[in-house]
Amino acid sequence: MKLRVNGKSGRKSAFLFCILFLSILFFLDCRKTPTEEECVENQMHNVKLIADADEKEIHPRVQQLMLREILKSDMSRAIVLRCMSDKTLKQVQCELSKEKFRDLKECKQFGKEESSDN
Repeated sequence: MKLRVNGKSGRKSAFLFCILFLSILFFLDCRKTPTEEECVENQMHNVKLIADADEKEIHPRVQQLMLREILKSDMSRAIVLRCMSDKTLKQVQCELSKEKFRDLKECKQFGKEESSDN
C-alpha cells in the first residue's frame, strides 16, 4: 500500500513539474517587449543596414547624416530606450532578419498598435 502512495506522489510531482515547465515556456514565448540586449543588437544591425545601403535606398548625404546622428552616444542610448518601450519583440526579430535597409518597412506590421484615441 505504501508503494502505491509513493507512486501516486511521484506521478503528482512529475505532473506538477510538467505544468510548471510548460508555464515557464509559455510565458517566455509570450514575452512581448525586447530586452536591452536585443535592442542594442537591433541598433547595431540597423546601423550596418544604413551603412550598406546603396544610393537608390538612401541618398549618400542623408546616409551620412543618419549615421552621424545614430552613432552619437546619447542618441544611440535614446534609440535603444525607445526600442524597449515602443517596439515589440516580434518587430525587433523581424528587423534583425532583414538584409536590406528598404526591407525594414515590412517589420512595421509587427509594431505596437497606435491608440485610436488621438
